[in-house]
Amino acid sequence: MGSTRIRIALSAAALGALLLGVAPVYHHVHAAPSGKAETKDKKKDKKGGKSAEQVLPTGTPAMWRDVGDVASLDLFWGIGSAQGAPKPPFTFVKEDVTGTNPKIKVTDANGVKWNMKFDEEVHAEVAASRIVWAMGYMVEESYYVPSGKVDGVTGLGRAKKFIGADGSFQGAMFEKRPEEITRRATPWAWDSNPFNGTKELSGLAVIAVLLNNWDAKVDNNNVLAMKHDDGSVKEWYLVADWGGTFGKMGGVFSHSKWDPEAYAKQEFIKGVSGSTLQLNYTGKGGNVMKGVPVEHARWISARLSQLTDDQIRQAFRAAGATDTDTAAFAGRIRAKIQQLKAAVGN
Repeated sequence: MGSTRIRIALSAAALGALLLGVAPVYHHVHAAPSGKAETKDKKKDKKGGKSAEQVLPTGTPAMWRDVGDVASLDLFWGIGSAQGAPKPPFTFVKEDVTGTNPKIKVTDANGVKWNMKFDEEVHAEVAASRIVWAMGYMVEESYYVPSGKVDGVTGLGRAKKFIGADGSFQGAMFEKRPEEITRRATPWAWDSNPFNGTKELSGLAVIAVLLNNWDAKVDNNNVLAMKHDDGSVKEWYLVADWGGTFGKMGGVFSHSKWDPEAYAKQEFIKGVSGSTLQLNYTGKGGNVMKGVPVEHARWISARLSQLTDDQIRQAFRAAGATDTDTAAFAGRIRAKIQQLKAAVGN
């Protein structure tokens, strides 16, 4: 599949408006036994007789965990695995009309639930989530699928142009929807959350700028509750949509996605002022995107520097990038990591 390059210019037209679905592939996360109150087991709603899902009790806020030896991680599969990837045949459930990109809900041969996403973000989101996961942050489990077929498709709206009359599709991102994970639907703000002032939040902000995530709006953040092996529940604060990456950052009128030429041209770091690393950010994110403590930047720089060139290329191969685009994106990321190291002195 050839490279997809999208440039958006709202002066000419209105702007056409995630493990990896988080999945129990982390060794410390599992589905609770069937019937326990903590799981999302279904029960009848007393009023309407509709199926309702129980949710996990409120747990402890979390944003980062130690993934161990970064250089040994597999960035092709990321939080997922070959066994956890979507398995055809796929069966249509309904169209998902939330958000700004065309999506549908399907189940696969194993009965696993997935959100299928189309349009320009499918490559960027998969590649970005692999890198974010390798740095210790929670992501949604997702896979790029170059082509396939969905059975029983009917009544489509905005997703219609991406799926043929026979259900065939080209270039989709599958994002897992595990029932044992409680999606809080609680957007959190970059400048107001339980992690303000921590190196973990600063590190996530540095990564967002490194990836040129101009679309870091509040609505693209979420909280996922997960039960761990010790019975505890953690509320994972994560960026749920990394689709607006690897292009040109900008304001309302000009930005792009999955554009290696634009990605290569944009500056990353403005410099150091006192104890603050000043970042070259323009977009919908908060003030933390524009500057973080040098000490915090040094911490995430040390982790980013552990990534090998092959691991970075794996992330783009997983996203369906061409060899040319893989080389361009990976080369620019390496240059940015080197720039960060030099700026913070590690």
